[in-house]
Amino acid sequence: MVEFNEARFQEECAAIDSAVVKTGLPFDILPGGVLLQRDITAPRMQEGLKGWQASPGDRVQWAWEAYTLGGSLLTSGADEFDVERGAVPRAFHEAAKSLGHDVGADVWSPSVSAFGVRGVPEEIPPFTPVRLHVRQTRSVEDTAWWGAVQRGVLDEAFWLENAVQSMKGQGRPVKVTEGVWAQMHSEHSKPREVDETVLLRIRTTTLDGSMKRETQMEWQVGTQDQLVPALEQALASVPTAQTLTVWCTSSMAFGRDGSPEAGIAPHTPLQFEVEMAQ
Repeated sequence: MVEFNEARFQEECAAIDSAVVKTGLPFDILPGGVLLQRDITAPRMQEGLKGWQASPGDRVQWAWEAYTLGGSLLTSGADEFDVERGAVPRAFHEAAKSLGHDVGADVWSPSVSAFGVRGVPEEIPPFTPVRLHVRQTRSVEDTAWWGAVQRGVLDEAFWLENAVQSMKGQGRPVKVTEGVWAQMHSEHSKPREVDETVLLRIRTTTLDGSMKRETQMEWQVGTQDQLVPALEQALASVPTAQTLTVWCTSSMAFGRDGSPEAGIAPHTPLQFEVEMAQ
């Protein structure tokens, strides 16, 4: 059985070598019989991510499509995993360590390093070598991001956009303006009238969970300078909102210097959960 498995592995590797050579593109040889071809298009970079490459323990996100060596689409998926720790195929881990943020690649893998002897029922047959077309991004759940944001090394708006677009659950946040995102959860039958007085219940949190506070206040609809800019703009953009969540950069809340008395450090993106009571 060992000889049979080794023979199958060598046969699959030979087929991969032949397919890769036909592309005419350069490739890297990785452990497990995996070959890696990076996209030739330049990745989008931010100052805090130049030169970053995933290391063991870093958390990354993969959007991927699996093809046969002949180019037929088998299936697709999305995974978020800790490099060398997550429960994904070995090919994912080996390739992740050679890729940075927001970069694409083709990952050619024998079955033993991909979906193995079982494959994926009704999608990938057993013992199938594959080409994975992937795009890797650094997960917003990677705690190293937060330190870079608060040091001012990584642009807050860039980080926040990645964060809100990666959030799971019903609905999708909508970009209100640069540095402000909102998602409405419930609404009134008609818009609030200008100068109408409503009671706002606001729960403010930092995105790393280090600070939470709840406040309530009376607000005359449309009145300027009673709320931080992010809330003013978000509420104006959804005038029927009853409950909504707003995410914003520090410049659209308490300023880049934060609010020490409220426990908000400089360069701290915030989340506001807002309820407009009767």
